[in-house]
Amino acid sequence: MVFPFTKKEPQAPPPDPMVLLAEAQEFLKTENFEGALEKFDELCALPVQSPLPLLSRATCRLQLKKYEGVVEDSEKVLKFLNTDIEGHNEEGCTTVHSLALMRMAKAYKELGKVDEAKNAVMRKNVIEHKLGRDKNDNEDEDQEERTKRVQEEKDMAEEWKEKGNAEFKEQNWNKALEFYRNGLGYDLYNPKLHSNACLTLIKLKRYTQALKHAEQCILLEPTWVKGYYLKGLILSSESKIEQAKEVLQKALSIEPDNKQIKDLLEEVEARVDYVESRLRRRKAADKQQPANPSDGKDSSDSANEKEREVLVEDVDSDEDYCNEDGCRTPKKIKLRVTRKQIFDTVVEVGAAALGIAVVWWLVSDS
Repeated sequence: MVFPFTKKEPQAPPPDPMVLLAEAQEFLKTENFEGALEKFDELCALPVQSPLPLLSRATCRLQLKKYEGVVEDSEKVLKFLNTDIEGHNEEGCTTVHSLALMRMAKAYKELGKVDEAKNAVMRKNVIEHKLGRDKNDNEDEDQEERTKRVQEEKDMAEEWKEKGNAEFKEQNWNKALEFYRNGLGYDLYNPKLHSNACLTLIKLKRYTQALKHAEQCILLEPTWVKGYYLKGLILSSESKIEQAKEVLQKALSIEPDNKQIKDLLEEVEARVDYVESRLRRRKAADKQQPANPSDGKDSSDSANEKEREVLVEDVDSDEDYCNEDGCRTPKKIKLRVTRKQIFDTVVEVGAAALGIAVVWWLVSDS
C-alpha cells in the first residue's frame, strides 16, 4: 500500500550547460544582452566548474550598465586558477584574470571609483608583465627573445637599486631617490624599488608621494608586510592615527610575530590613548567649572561687571609630541586670572605710560 504523502513529484532534469551556452551565444550575435544575461544567470546558477560563464556574464552586465554586478562577477573569476585565453588578446589581456580585471576597471570607472579602477589596471599589468607579454610590440619576437629582454630589464633595475642603496647609506636622499626611480623605469612592478623609494621620500618628509609607493608595494605584494608598515608609518606621521592603526593591524594579521610592526602599533595605540585621555580630562574640567552666582544686578550689568575666571592652559612644546621613538606626557602650565585683574593691569600700564610722557614733556620744555 502506498500512502499519498509518500508520493514524490517527478523532478525536471537539470538544464544542459552546453544548450544554455549555445542559446546565450545566439543572443550575443544579435546583441540581445538581456536575453544572453538570462541564460548566463541560469548557467552560473549551476555548479560552476569554469570561470568563463562568470566572465561572459560580467561582459553582458557591462553592456547593460549593471556595474556592481560586473565587479561581483570579476571578483569570483579571480578566485579561479588563472589560465590563458586561447585565441584571445583583447585589450592586452592574455589570461582569464587579466580580462576580469579589465572588466572590473571599466565598471569601477563608471561608478566613479577612480582609485579602484587604477588598481585593477595595475593588477592586470602586473600579470602580463610577469608573463613577459606587456611589451610585446614586435610580433616577430619569440618566447626566448622575450624572456631574455625581460631579464635584461630586471638586471638593469637591480643595478639602479644597488646604486640607490649606496646613496641611501650616505644619507644622500635626493640622489638615492633619483636612482630608485631610474630602476623603476626598467621594472615598474618591482615592489622592493617602490619600498626603497617610499622610505627615501619619508626621509624627505614628502609623505603624499611616499604613500603612493607604499600602496604600490601592497598592491604588488599583498602578503609582504613591508608595504603595510610603511603606509602605517606615513599615516602616523600625518597624525592620521586611526587609519594607521587599521593598516598595522592588517599587517599583523598577515605576520603576527613581526616585532617591527608590533612596536609601531604600540606607539600608535599610545597616541590614540593619549588623545582620548586629554579629551576626557577637558570634558571633566568643563563639567567641574563652577558657575558664577548672580549679584542681584541686571543681567547686562552683571555681564559687564562680574568677575569671570579664565583658564589659560599651555603645553611645554619640548615634551608634548609623539614620534618614532614614542610619546611623551605633556607638562601643563595653568594660569588662572580674572577679568578685573586684566582690567587693573591695563589701567596701571596706561597710567605709567602717561606719567612717563608727562615727565618727558616737562623735561624737554625746560
